[in-house]
Amino acid sequence: MKNLPLYECTISTNETLRYRIYGNGPAVLVLVHGLASRSEEWTDLVPLFPADSYTLYLLDLLGSGESSKPKRADYSIRAHSERLLFFLEQKSLSGVTLVGHSLGGAVVLLAAIEAMLAGKSDLLSSMVIMAGPGYLQRLPIIAEVFRMPLAGPLFVALYAPDAWVKVGLRVAYYDQSLVDREHIARYAPCYRDRDAKRALVETCRRLVPPDQDQIAARYGELSLPVLLLWGRHDKIVPLSQGTRLQAAIPGSKLEVIEECGHNPQEEKPVETFAIIDRFVSRKDEPFATEKI
Repeated sequence: MKNLPLYECTISTNETLRYRIYGNGPAVLVLVHGLASRSEEWTDLVPLFPADSYTLYLLDLLGSGESSKPKRADYSIRAHSERLLFFLEQKSLSGVTLVGHSLGGAVVLLAAIEAMLAGKSDLLSSMVIMAGPGYLQRLPIIAEVFRMPLAGPLFVALYAPDAWVKVGLRVAYYDQSLVDREHIARYAPCYRDRDAKRALVETCRRLVPPDQDQIAARYGELSLPVLLLWGRHDKIVPLSQGTRLQAAIPGSKLEVIEECGHNPQEEKPVETFAIIDRFVSRKDEPFATEKI
């Protein structure tokens, strides 16, 4: 991942999104990471895509990874989705497949709705929501903690030991053997960099859109192909979220990976790639609802 060149897209005077590009194929995918994460979460999945068939844009959301982390910025899901659409237009991308994991899934879903309402549906050809919440649910523990008045400033000020990262990964992974030095290193910067921590706190405090009911009411209007991909044993965004989205989005397809938690791209990368590849290449048409 780090061997790939780093590019940037200027959103405003203090907001810059940075991203890497893998491959040069005709199928264009934009990958959007989850909460307390960065584009390195795709490390195991990316090399499985044939470089002559796919072009992958590995985007860091504002406040994460290599993107800028301004103190005064809107870190809400809606603001992230607006920046994502701006990115697509600035880079003259159209007909892309948006792939969003966890928080990224919520961002991608709202971006698809906003594109539809703005008459810009040509920006997207399809969408993959991987363990992404589409409805209100219990917030992740870090989001609950950061709602406390003093918790956020303390988190930003204090050094975060690896134990903090381990706690999150133990909840995320079904396979506990993956809670190792390599995977901890992928996520540790999200808990170490002061500006990244500040952005994480603000993101957690704005995880629930105030108009969530209105957003959900639009799901039935989506007309693009949608893949919903879940781990059977997801403890963070439960499979029930996927089944509700499947019922709400016409023609959406739900794929469930067994013995897998919240991060299919790390726990089951081969299976995850095969499912996405079939979906993007339409090898399993007709595209119809699958009941589980």
